[in-house]
Amino acid sequence: MDERIFPSKCGQPIPEWDGKHRLRIEGKVGPVIADDGTIFRINSNYMDVSDEPFGARQWIGAAAFVSFATAIVGLFFSMLPFLDNRLGPQHIAGSLTFLAVTVPMTLGFGYLTVFLGRDEFFSLTRRTIRFHRKEKKIFLIRRRRFFAKPGEGDICWEVPWSERTIFCVHKGKKTGFNNYQIMGYVLDDKVLVERAFAIGKDWLGDLGLEYLLAQWNYYCTYMNDGPAALPSPMLYLSEDEDIRESFLHCVYEIDHTAGIVFRVLFMPAFLGLTCFRVLSLSTCRAPIWPEEVDRLCRADAMDAYAQPSGSTPRGWAATIHAKHRNEYPHFPRAEILGWTGPSESKNAELWAEDVSPLNDKALWAAEAT
Repeated sequence: MDERIFPSKCGQPIPEWDGKHRLRIEGKVGPVIADDGTIFRINSNYMDVSDEPFGARQWIGAAAFVSFATAIVGLFFSMLPFLDNRLGPQHIAGSLTFLAVTVPMTLGFGYLTVFLGRDEFFSLTRRTIRFHRKEKKIFLIRRRRFFAKPGEGDICWEVPWSERTIFCVHKGKKTGFNNYQIMGYVLDDKVLVERAFAIGKDWLGDLGLEYLLAQWNYYCTYMNDGPAALPSPMLYLSEDEDIRESFLHCVYEIDHTAGIVFRVLFMPAFLGLTCFRVLSLSTCRAPIWPEEVDRLCRADAMDAYAQPSGSTPRGWAATIHAKHRNEYPHFPRAEILGWTGPSESKNAELWAEDVSPLNDKALWAAEAT
């Protein structure tokens, strides 16, 4: 599910299921702390995380390209009555019927091209979500600013790491299975959604819900306790993606545990998706933070927790090779000492029900006021 395709319900109450599956910013929601491939960098001051569409931009790029090609086909056929000079009285009925089909086709797919492609082409290579510990805020790059004034940077949101921002598990459908996201909702004075954003990635199925809860523990542990309490992330995502890295994104986004036979059979699909991802990234530039955010986030050169640095691998390819050499942990995670709740799988089953274990009542509306 892409947060930009499905409406964020702005101006409406928080969706009922989400409200009953609120994620608290204090305490823990499961027995494990782990990252599942959402981190760009970490230091004592801030942590950069991917937004939900980052790992799947090849799909949206492909959809935008197909929409564009369909719009061009529709435009060509809508011109045929003019090119063939078939606008006379003897042809007018057929020509009008033809135009009644091709013109809406052109306009509809043209709109879809812009809607899908505006954040994939001639935009930004990533829309970073920055967790700032000291300021207790989250800064989110949202869109490229083409005519920025000096120091203005790209379009950026600032939301508080507090009870004013409602974090929830959002449930949707993907390929017939439940999929889950970490959604953040900023409410207005009427307790309606003013802004909405998805953090990290999609997590598919009930097993994915286990990973989501461990991921939320990772974010909360960083913001509440600092980087010293964190295990290494699954990998540090590359901020300067090359063709090989794009290819691996396309392979592992589908299934990073699949066997060799599956990967060989689906190699044409992986290569096609890689072309769309590379084409998308080649038209984009890296995000530029506003000057005031950049000033808040100046890293200490002596920060012992600043990663990735030195020999720390960046990206899928380097991390996989480092794991093969036993130079990077294979399954980095940390158990929460003193956890008295159910096991990881049982805990996820409870969260998959209509009301989560922490939300016997939907309190978010009352608390937001």
